[in-house]
Amino acid sequence: MTVVDLLYATPSVFESTRERALLGLSADQHRPVRFHAKVAKDVLPIRLALQALGQLIWQSDEWSSEWMGGLMDPIITVHPDRVFFEAFSQDQSSYGMVIVDRSCFAPEGEVRCGTTNVDFTAWLWAALAEMRSSRETHLRVGAEGFEVRTQGAGGRFEQKVEVPDAWVRGFLQLQGGMAMPGTKLTVRPVDLLSAVRYLTFTKAKMSPRALRYVLTPGQDAKLVLEPWEHEVPLRGATHGSTEPRTVRTWGRRRLRLLEPLLPYADKVDIYLKGRALPHFYGVHLGPGVRFVLGLSGWTENRWTGTAGMDLLLEPGQDSELTERVLGLLRERVHASTDEVARALGVSKAQAAEALATQCAAGRAVFDVEARHWRHRELFATPVNLGRLYPPDVRREEAERLVAADAVKVTSETTRETRKVRKLPTPEGAVVREVVHRDWVVHGHVGPQQGVELVLNDEDRLLFGKCGCEYFREHLMNQGPCAHLLALLRLAKARRKELASSVPSSAEALAVSTTGAAARRPRNEDADTDEADDTEALDEDGGDDDNR
Repeated sequence: MTVVDLLYATPSVFESTRERALLGLSADQHRPVRFHAKVAKDVLPIRLALQALGQLIWQSDEWSSEWMGGLMDPIITVHPDRVFFEAFSQDQSSYGMVIVDRSCFAPEGEVRCGTTNVDFTAWLWAALAEMRSSRETHLRVGAEGFEVRTQGAGGRFEQKVEVPDAWVRGFLQLQGGMAMPGTKLTVRPVDLLSAVRYLTFTKAKMSPRALRYVLTPGQDAKLVLEPWEHEVPLRGATHGSTEPRTVRTWGRRRLRLLEPLLPYADKVDIYLKGRALPHFYGVHLGPGVRFVLGLSGWTENRWTGTAGMDLLLEPGQDSELTERVLGLLRERVHASTDEVARALGVSKAQAAEALATQCAAGRAVFDVEARHWRHRELFATPVNLGRLYPPDVRREEAERLVAADAVKVTSETTRETRKVRKLPTPEGAVVREVVHRDWVVHGHVGPQQGVELVLNDEDRLLFGKCGCEYFREHLMNQGPCAHLLALLRLAKARRKELASSVPSSAEALAVSTTGAAARRPRNEDADTDEADDTEALDEDGGDDDNR
């Protein structure tokens, strides 16, 4: 168990009159963050997003007999550019984040940035329904407490919450899932709402009960609901697949958390990480408010039920570099992997490994939309990594195979994906071909003769194949097997660094221009910037599905 000591001056409050409303969130006095502000705009989107977060915390359709601890209050982080709330459901199946830009607030008095827990009761969740855009609304986050007008509500209180290590590990491993490369689809809210409504009113009484995202070259993506094989076209959801592929996901019941938000949303970004792996939905509720929902790949095989997720994004061992990365994040608040690598004078892979280590320790969070890492301390005291991430038998077996010289690389090839991009420089924008390289490695590991793996630019494992019993039973759903880990350890040291971009050729520029014109909305009055919202792959690119 992980013991979390929380101390609140008073319970959180919500007060409203005809003209004014106050949402006062009591912060943990051990981490006294202060943020008092008037909500200058987007009151309704903020209310809807916080209600969805409350539903994630307080409504669970799965009873867990293993949960023997308390419910950990959500955390709030105040940064110079945004305020965001995070929560992880008790049944460990879903994660929610509410992101509000600071432009939505007019600060009042001193702002003390940082991360803290806030008292968020079921009563407060229900009271959020009283927030109205017609009232002057104020948000106050602070450790000083609030005047409690409700009789019997109580004053200062302290609680020690015993949280299972599996729950904490799942929360932390989620950051690794968010940082994994994958496919990005930008869909219309009405299309996703159509699928959610279909599932709400049409109950499946037999397996399979999955969602399939079907990606066909030259066509918009579509969503298939099992077992009815009901197809939901995702109009305008382009992708970069050069061959037909299908990404199958589970946990679709939790999509009902998005149902109240979708009628008010501008667009929804879907981040697919691979078959049976976590997937994420970013709902844009106007320009300043977003709600991010993360769902585990399997309902009964959650992130916390295995050490596989941290194997997919393995923490590094360079403690000196890890501390330097933490210091840089504290100074800059947020940074991309490239920015960290340049600032510290290390390779991109080394920077990504150190950043993943900070995520595993709860001291950083990955922004799946901006693809930046942010400083965020999950607990007042850093977690015990040795207890949360005990030695894994697969890692130990992989180390034994490497030490016994039982690993041999038989072939290694580079698979390139080139994208024409306009890059800013001090002399002005230049057009270059950005090269994303997947490294395909084949080898023999012990008795296994046909071991194969694919790594992306940051040495993240995208695909694996092995003939051992563990892989045949689990594929990559619980992380790579010992043979893949052994080949991975040997192959990393053999990789050569190559140029990340080259001058754009006339042929590539012509193809890029033609593709951009094809993606542009047919309506001439439409905003041409919307073409950029349908980017098929995130900047890491690559095919992460273990087919």
